[in-house]
Amino acid sequence: MNQKLFFFDVDGTLVDDKSKEIPQSAVTAIRSLREAGHLVYLNSGRTLCLLEYEMERFGISCAVCGCGTEIIADGNVLLEQRISHERGIELRELLRELKLDAILEAQEAIYFSDRPFENEALMEKLLKYVSGFAETEVNALEDRSFLFDKFCVQTVPGGKKDPRIETLIRETPDFEGIARGRGFYEFVPKGFSKGKAVNLLMERFSIAPEDCYVFGDSVNDLTMFQSKAAHRIAMGEHDRELEAYASYITDKVGADGVVKALRALQVLER
Repeated sequence: MNQKLFFFDVDGTLVDDKSKEIPQSAVTAIRSLREAGHLVYLNSGRTLCLLEYEMERFGISCAVCGCGTEIIADGNVLLEQRISHERGIELRELLRELKLDAILEAQEAIYFSDRPFENEALMEKLLKYVSGFAETEVNALEDRSFLFDKFCVQTVPGGKKDPRIETLIRETPDFEGIARGRGFYEFVPKGFSKGKAVNLLMERFSIAPEDCYVFGDSVNDLTMFQSKAAHRIAMGEHDRELEAYASYITDKVGADGVVKALRALQVLER
């Protein structure tokens, strides 16, 4: 048996975006892959503190965190990229000047910008959800004590592009800005991505492209779909940008899309 390598995005792939539930079929499937001796990684925009619950639920200790800014294999850190203390202070000041709703994501905790939030309902809902899994701090832009790995901002959804985003992009040439839709933007240090992590781990474990599988749904999974992996599975609900690169489109998360794809691709028995 050829050992295979699997990468699963979390939100919208393993976790239903609406219900926030993880289908039991996905849990069983991933545990089966592990029991068969395959390598299984979560590959998420979330930093480590927001992945620990899912790692325990799926029975794995391997993850690509923060869009490739940290890679953990069997509990050991293979790669780590943190924003420097000085640059972090500059970013805090910039976000305060622009008065943007911001989320600073660290391995240890998630830090929110100052209340009252501009997008109060959205941000309070996100804060409540995140607080259920990780330590959080609000009014954190004045706190200069912590390091963080990446950050996100929320603007008014559904309207014209906020001109403050153009300013933010111009002032952060060392970051890749990803428009996630609905006024949400993700900023990742340049040179790091989900796809780069896929290629790095394929090389590290000598996995051939035909033995590598990536699962995703959103535009921040695009680099995974542009990686060397031969099997690129888009969930039933997905961003259009993935379609040009997808080798297979499966069902929705809540309709057992993960296990259906694994069976269709003859990785798991029916």
